[in-house]
Amino acid sequence: MVVAALASSGCASVHTTPLPAADREWPRTLSAAQEHAGRGEFDAADSLLGQFARRHSEGRLALEATFWQGVFRLDPSNRSGSLSAGLAALDSYLADPRPHDHAMEALTLRRLGAQLDAANRLAASATVAAHDVAPGRSDVRPEQRSADPNADAEIKRLKDELAKANAELERIKRRLAQPPGKGR
Repeated sequence: MVVAALASSGCASVHTTPLPAADREWPRTLSAAQEHAGRGEFDAADSLLGQFARRHSEGRLALEATFWQGVFRLDPSNRSGSLSAGLAALDSYLADPRPHDHAMEALTLRRLGAQLDAANRLAASATVAAHDVAPGRSDVRPEQRSADPNADAEIKRLKDELAKANAELERIKRRLAQPPGKGR
């Protein structure tokens, strides 16, 4: 009876496959990167994510590291980041054929970034135009001064649009920084 019990318990044992290294490391890496970014240490966050992506370049989680690099590079408080660097990371993420955990978020951020870029270009153009027709400049002919009487209103509108896009980007960044399962 003892032999039968041992034999049946041996048949019932469950063999579990250990998680791949990337799956074990990713939660700690992402959490540490988010903590660094939350403290304004964007270079440290980017470095952690980049190291992870290089170590596990063939896995889908390397792709997720690219997504988070894009998010952190878009952050307006990131002095090392930029709109173009963040958009490039998101473009790379979206172009990859592997499954994406954050495809909708990346598309939304990409569209917001593109609108922000367009608004920045318009604002810069309007500022240059307004400067070129500024009242009181002796090198500007009178007909040039009145060429665009609505320049100030256009600049204000563009600044308001830019502020709204930045606020939306911050809202999305805060939502993405929440750990999975909380507030979603």
